[in-house]
Amino acid sequence: MKVSIIGGAGRVGSAVAYTLVSHRLVEELYLLDIAGERAAGEALDITHALAGMEWDATIEGGDSYSGVAGSEVVIVTAGVPRKPGMSRLDLRHRNVEIVRDIAKKVAGVCDDDALLLVVSNPVDVLTYYAWKESGFPHEKVFGLGTMLDTLRLKSLLRKRLGVGYEEEAYVFGEHGDSMLPVFRLRENHPREELMRIFEEVREGAARVIAWKGATWFAPAVAIARVVEAVQKGGAYPVSTFIEEHRLYLGHLAEISRRGVRRAEFELTPEEARLFQRSAGVVRRAIEDV
Repeated sequence: MKVSIIGGAGRVGSAVAYTLVSHRLVEELYLLDIAGERAAGEALDITHALAGMEWDATIEGGDSYSGVAGSEVVIVTAGVPRKPGMSRLDLRHRNVEIVRDIAKKVAGVCDDDALLLVVSNPVDVLTYYAWKESGFPHEKVFGLGTMLDTLRLKSLLRKRLGVGYEEEAYVFGEHGDSMLPVFRLRENHPREELMRIFEEVREGAARVIAWKGATWFAPAVAIARVVEAVQKGGAYPVSTFIEEHRLYLGHLAEISRRGVRRAEFELTPEEARLFQRSAGVVRRAIEDV
């Protein structure tokens, strides 16, 4: 599989690159960045690690979109990152223009057999504009969405309550303040405790940003799991097209080489109400842009 990472010289992009190679998920990898020499340096550094991984891959970096041609998955990590005190939606005006430009250029070198995965924030808003600008079918464009929040939730459920990673616990909706938890655990746990853990998840990224400046390891693993699902098939909560709203939101979705489609999943009335509220938040952000 060939994967390209746009923003590949950044902290998230380079962490994704290393994770994909170390998990043996790519045979070809191209790191594109406006800092072309830095991208080439990241590519060479990872190439030097291949012998230790006992894996063969072609890894290159540069600043030309010609290197993206032939990619089966194009991952977008480029954009202005959050700073302490900022919400993801605060980034929308600057990052929409960046992602629209990227989507147009990707469509110029890739046909719609490629999958376009948006990671940059606010991811649900940017995924919508990437879809519109690329002209790709909506199932070929998706965002990382609440996949990362779900991994955070599962990690804390395991740490606090000993809940198995395989149990059904998800985050749906906006990858932002209006996200909602979805619990289908086999054992009963106090709702208050579950919600305390969820609040930790909702504030988790801001805490990491305050302490170390940005998040990159957990996003890289989340992206790697999604790329693996493209290869082998799987279902994860990503920012997928919601037909009734005509926008993208975090929801369980079937992922494969053919694309990404919303999976059937019955929400409780309260979950459905919160999901609708989250859709409204994303819709207003899109209209504001």
